[in-house]
Amino acid sequence: MSYESEWQLWHVAREQELSSDYGWLSITAFDWLGTTPAELPGLPGKWWTAEGVAHVEATGLTLDGQPLLGAASASAAEAGSLSWLYYGDKLAELVLRGGRYAIRQRDPKAATRIGFNGVPAYPVNPRWKVTGYFTPFSEPERVEVATARPDLRQHVTAVGTVHVALGESAYELVATAAGDGLALSFHDETNGVETARWRTLTIGPVQGDGSVALDFNRTVNLPYAFTDYGTCPAPVAGNRLALPVTAGEKVPR
Repeated sequence: MSYESEWQLWHVAREQELSSDYGWLSITAFDWLGTTPAELPGLPGKWWTAEGVAHVEATGLTLDGQPLLGAASASAAEAGSLSWLYYGDKLAELVLRGGRYAIRQRDPKAATRIGFNGVPAYPVNPRWKVTGYFTPFSEPERVEVATARPDLRQHVTAVGTVHVALGESAYELVATAAGDGLALSFHDETNGVETARWRTLTIGPVQGDGSVALDFNRTVNLPYAFTDYGTCPAPVAGNRLALPVTAGEKVPR
């Protein structure tokens, strides 16, 4: 199979994941929870947080497939989420960001999902497949970064640097932990014109000599590019490429 055919299969799978019933395109609301019980637009009942736990009192919701009878409480890990309650087809997802709980609503009938017609991308170009070299930190570092929301800052786990040559320059970018692999979130000169404010690339695995494969054709948008309700962390300061990376996903239509 040709490289371009492999990329097309990857791109189709990426679009299918985005457009799944409760994927990123289904998000319709994001509301911080306060310490006083309050209503949330689009959902029944009262919602609040106390002593590190989120609470709700409502009728008309379902929990684990059964009608909620009165009240429920739940927690989530920092930067994590819990598919908590349903209101018909609508999911009330509990998230914890920057030590604050919020409810993020996902709806399969969201206009962003129903109207989705794919993610535009640059033509595949093998010259954007390059080799970098990873240098791990002696210990992972907790780094505070901005996010897609002006009222939120988060921490990411920086695990080392990737040295890579692009164009006429060499760069040292901070890599962060991403599941079992590594990720590079970065700015480049296409941002705000042809692409979103920043994008990200999953890399690895790290070879014995420290080398890593970087295929910028697989650079993707983070969820904030598709929805106003994303909480995505921005790149670590300094992760900026002083050239247009004309590869990977463009800003969504």
